[in-house]
Amino acid sequence: MLAAAALGVVAAVALQGLQADASEVEPARANEVSAELPPIVVTKAPPISLSEAQALRDEAAALTPAGVAFDESAHATWLPRIGHLEAAVADPGLSPEVREELMATLAALSDVGLGGRRP
Repeated sequence: MLAAAALGVVAAVALQGLQADASEVEPARANEVSAELPPIVVTKAPPISLSEAQALRDEAAALTPAGVAFDESAHATWLPRIGHLEAAVADPGLSPEVREELMATLAALSDVGLGGRRP
């Protein structure tokens, strides 16, 4: 039993030595590793064509409230697009025909519970 106690003391001293060695290691400084980041360039999205706007409207019109409620992929597909669609509608350079199609798309999305405008 005395040998087990002595072995425990030796193990504790050895572990303290290992912990002391580990605490002497200094972490690398974040400011020493500075990488040049490329400048951020804001680009305007390419304009939406009338055929693309009509395809979006048709796709949104095909959605049903039940389908959206039970299909998480509808949320994953359409929620990121809504902001882009709203921004495109607000663009003063957008043709009236394309704007009308995009507004119909947003209305169809709102009808099935997607989008900001609720009835």
